[in-house]
Amino acid sequence: MTDLTPGSPEWRKKVTASKVAAILGLSPWESPRSLWHLMRGDIDPATETDTHRRGHYLEPAILAWWRDQHGITDMRQWADQPSYELGDWAAATPDAMTLGIPGLERVLVEAKSTAQDWGGELPAYYLTQVIWQMHVSGIHRCYVPVIGPRLTFEEYVVDYADYAEDAELIERKAREFYDSLSADTPPDLDDSVATYDAVRRVHPEIDKGETVELTREQADDLVTFAHLAKETETSLRLAKSTVIDAMARAQYAEHNGIRIARRQAGKHGVTFVVVGKPENLTPMKDAS
Repeated sequence: MTDLTPGSPEWRKKVTASKVAAILGLSPWESPRSLWHLMRGDIDPATETDTHRRGHYLEPAILAWWRDQHGITDMRQWADQPSYELGDWAAATPDAMTLGIPGLERVLVEAKSTAQDWGGELPAYYLTQVIWQMHVSGIHRCYVPVIGPRLTFEEYVVDYADYAEDAELIERKAREFYDSLSADTPPDLDDSVATYDAVRRVHPEIDKGETVELTREQADDLVTFAHLAKETETSLRLAKSTVIDAMARAQYAEHNGIRIARRQAGKHGVTFVVVGKPENLTPMKDAS
């Protein structure tokens, strides 16, 4: 039987729920290009982040809270991480599934944790995961218990019928991506951190003395933006120092009633946060 435990070699080769958001360009952690290299085996998985570790630690508690809310005490009515496959190329491994419970005969349960306020809506990257889990499993309702800011719990309910057309489109996009893995045609580059980290790691070896010829556009972009970044870094540092010096012990800095920055306590002392945006400021009048 195929081992679809998240992180296993077999799991890495298949399109799964967490990968779908990346394929569609919705993931905050992975890009289409970085996932492409990862699934081909060009690069090794990145080190697990604190965010992912937090989710693993909290998941049992979130699921226990959900069972309490729905009166589930018989664990024979509960299955952890059931596995489903779509052909030989895709799979789904939801966190849990209920079994034979009146009113909850067969539903999926997907636990999440966040330090942000979602404003009553699942983020697109998590909603996409849930749609995929339902599409592949054939179980058409999913409950998403969440522990959020200030350790508060809440529950979202997603019905497949509301996203059936989206699910078909997602499958087509996912299949196109999967087929590209053997066609040696990678997704386009983008400006994400994930893509930059991936392309840096694809070729760890260095052929000493070998040179590649750049196009004029490639050369111009690199040297121009590198120079601007250096200038911007030093200019920003001076601007910060100037405002911090002007603030003294104040918590906030404002201009014409618009909040520009704040000082706040941090682990290693007072930190400085710029909150204003250029479009919020009234353009300065021409001195002439």
